[in-house]
Amino acid sequence: MEKIISFVSGIFIPVTDIARSEEWYVRMFGLETIEKTEYRVGLKFPNAQTLVLLWKVEKPQPVQFDTGKDLMPYFNFTSYDIDRSYRQLKAKGAELSEIHEEDGYRFFQAFDLDGNPVDIVEETGQTPYFTHKNHLRNAK
Repeated sequence: MEKIISFVSGIFIPVTDIARSEEWYVRMFGLETIEKTEYRVGLKFPNAQTLVLLWKVEKPQPVQFDTGKDLMPYFNFTSYDIDRSYRQLKAKGAELSEIHEEDGYRFFQAFDLDGNPVDIVEETGQTPYFTHKNHLRNAK
């Protein structure tokens, strides 16, 4: 059977200042700018298909939803070495939460200039997603 879809093409993040946010995402995560308009900036991860699009909004918008127990992000970024990612973002001056461990995941949040939490997650080998992500990691 043919695939109907192949991958997530873009993550849309609402921001109030396009230029300031572009600089932050490029500096913090090493993303590369591929498009700029007055209302949108398109960023890419080096050697990856998924794009990050910063979209101009008048006021901050939610990027997470309430499960009744926790606030869950609509997206997260994968790290293969959460401690290294944490140290590097801290050295770049990012506002960060503490590293948490739960149900086979280690994760923390980096907060962009609009206060949007960007979750950085590493599976420890005890999750159903570890084999899939480790396969992708080894394919690079």
